[in-house]
Amino acid sequence: MTQKNNFNLTTFKKINEDMVAINERSYESDWFGRRYTKPIKEYTKEEVLNIINSGSLEKQKELSMNYFNKDGFYRRIIIYYATLLKYTGVLIPNPTFGKSLSTPFIQKRYYNAINYIEKMKVPTFLENCALRALIYGSYYGVILEQDKEVFSVLDLPNNYCCSRFKDKYGNNLIEFDVTYFNTILDNDSRNKALKAYPKVISEHYKKYKNGKTKKKWVFISSDIGICFTMFDGRPLFLSVIPSTIDYDEAVETERERDAEEIRKIIVQKIPHLNDGGLLFEPDEALEMHRGSVGMMKGNKNISVLTTYADVDSIISKTSADTASNNLEKMVNNIYYQSGVSGQLFASNSNLSLETSIKNDMAMMMHLVHKFETFITNIINKLYSNTNINFKYIILPITYYNDDKYMEATYKMANSGYSLLLPALAMGLSQRDLNNIKDLENDLLKLDEKLIPLSSSYTQSSNEVGAPEKSPQEKSKKTIQNEESLDKGGSE
Repeated sequence: MTQKNNFNLTTFKKINEDMVAINERSYESDWFGRRYTKPIKEYTKEEVLNIINSGSLEKQKELSMNYFNKDGFYRRIIIYYATLLKYTGVLIPNPTFGKSLSTPFIQKRYYNAINYIEKMKVPTFLENCALRALIYGSYYGVILEQDKEVFSVLDLPNNYCCSRFKDKYGNNLIEFDVTYFNTILDNDSRNKALKAYPKVISEHYKKYKNGKTKKKWVFISSDIGICFTMFDGRPLFLSVIPSTIDYDEAVETERERDAEEIRKIIVQKIPHLNDGGLLFEPDEALEMHRGSVGMMKGNKNISVLTTYADVDSIISKTSADTASNNLEKMVNNIYYQSGVSGQLFASNSNLSLETSIKNDMAMMMHLVHKFETFITNIINKLYSNTNINFKYIILPITYYNDDKYMEATYKMANSGYSLLLPALAMGLSQRDLNNIKDLENDLLKLDEKLIPLSSSYTQSSNEVGAPEKSPQEKSKKTIQNEESLDKGGSE
């Protein structure tokens, strides 16, 4: 018994040491990702417009990151686009001519590839890539480890990367500015960073520091470099920022106007006698003023004015409804500048919302196709041979259309098309689907215990009338009528 306990303790210590070593290399150091909280910089609208129209790419990236940290509108729009898709993928095996996927040694490669994709945590990895690509205009990363057991990626500091060239296969080549390591002032932290970065980077920095080369930029081969560019490589939503500044200024103006409307002035008019003489002497009026001030003491919104003269005040006042409408227009303008529907965040109508989401998805598919190529290359590098190769595709499934996608693919499955796609729309992976069916049928014998209901597609429907139309198929008048009925029913 004692020997067994000692063996377990020894084994645990060894495993724990390995875990700590991997952790320290990737995450423990304070330089990792350089995610220090920087103070928010306040830009004027003129400064923002100058950076957008004629500023350097570095300044544009700084502006974008600053407002991502500062502004709720800008942050929410970027997060919406980055997380719009579920990044649900399917790995398609392609046996070469004359080969069969049912052959055990070919089948084994397929299952190993599926398991590797599970290890990659694809949705989490791609969400991070999309988020950084939307903030900075491009995502830059480097593969630290890649074999059949491990896939480890380090995000590169965006302002120290660029991509101006491609290799013969069309892959973007990353150039990295090694002066980045000079920003890590602590020697121990810098040494840890250099140890974690690939040798092609760390060795070039040592040469640069020792004066053996004057070139501060080093090429990272496409074998380990990862670059996903969003269109022209500029932050995509910079044009939104001036609109958010206008909105902030309008809110401040409304706050001041509200404060003025709340503030009251009590005017005490000292009456005169018929002959124009004073009813109260100045010292008596002063005491009356002091008494009124004392009664109002503690109410910061009330002031007291005591005067012998008639006093009048003319206020240029905007009605609350007009002010509210102006702010609403400014909010809509922010979303208009980004190309996203404001209905997503404060919906009061379903009119055209579905079309807007489809447009957003179509825009993000530009980036998704690059993700597909990257993962396809990774899998083929590890698992393809002369008998089989693979293709990885990401399905156009979002958090807004997953029900409809599942319904559409289920209808197609009844016509002989893929049975896999409806399950993927439900959130199951290829491996999950296979395992859950084995669990149900082989272990729990649910196929014998639970008899499925007959499919509605094989039975006559009891519904009367035409099937209900989707919001996009309905006319504007029909939608307005339905919304007025809903409002009437809720009151």
